[in-house]
Amino acid sequence: MTITLKNEKYEVVLNTHGAEINAFRGKDGTQYVFEGPESVWKFHAPVLFPHVGRIRDGFYTWQEKEFHLVNNGMSRDMEHKIIEQSEKTATFELTENAETADKFPWKFSLKTHYELTDTGLLFTTTVTNTDKTTMYFSLGSHTAFCCPRNTDPAGTTNADYQYEFEKKEPLTTVLLNDAAQLAVDEDGTAPCTKAYGEKDAGIIPIGADGFGNGHFFTHFTSNWVGLRNKKDGSLVKVNCAGYPYLMVWQGGNGKDGASGNGFNCIEPWYGTADAENTDHRWEHKSGLIELEPGKSFTADQSICIEK
Repeated sequence: MTITLKNEKYEVVLNTHGAEINAFRGKDGTQYVFEGPESVWKFHAPVLFPHVGRIRDGFYTWQEKEFHLVNNGMSRDMEHKIIEQSEKTATFELTENAETADKFPWKFSLKTHYELTDTGLLFTTTVTNTDKTTMYFSLGSHTAFCCPRNTDPAGTTNADYQYEFEKKEPLTTVLLNDAAQLAVDEDGTAPCTKAYGEKDAGIIPIGADGFGNGHFFTHFTSNWVGLRNKKDGSLVKVNCAGYPYLMVWQGGNGKDGASGNGFNCIEPWYGTADAENTDHRWEHKSGLIELEPGKSFTADQSICIEK
């Protein structure tokens, strides 16, 4: 089921399946979030829980029991309940159920909250540990932004955009293998990092070649990462303050913008993909959040539009 929120500047279409943004548009009709078609990519802005990125062989173990997850976790593929709704706000909740029992061993509440503002969309996810033991999990988002956008002048391509880190800081990349798992060093340790080597600090050009399975960053201090239209200076920013990791990825048909189905993702993550040499034990996984019973953790991946 979908619902639509509106204010004086924007409207957003939200889906109970995954508590996902299906569309985010300006009053002038500008499409900011990728809307499809499904044949190109079936998602739009998935919420990632309790795992982010690739999970090797589709399983992990906890206290000698095997659990099964797809890449990027389970929440994107499940129905969430609407627990609050107004003209400009909505809150969804996912809790443990029969379907999650084979995927995640803890009782939990995952609340996804949206609120339209004058500058864009407040977008937060809050995990509460409703179990009696300490919970370990990852959390993130995977919002795909139209690039180019439907209201861009004819001839605009992906190359007219760039990723931009707020503080224009030299970037550090986490090394991934060809399967988008964490690469390990000669001692078998992950994650491994190196200087990204961009020409202009904190600026990542976009072109038809794309980013493969994604470029993964850490050790940044910027509070936001955005997509800048170099022609008109407009900027779509995603909050990443406090996040330890951030992924960028390019997808869709006609990455040079010819088909109009191209998109670029900004993905703040608390957590990482599995290492290529994982032993599948959850307690050995890097980047997990530790949450005591009754405690909550909130991630903010809000979207801000600057024209």
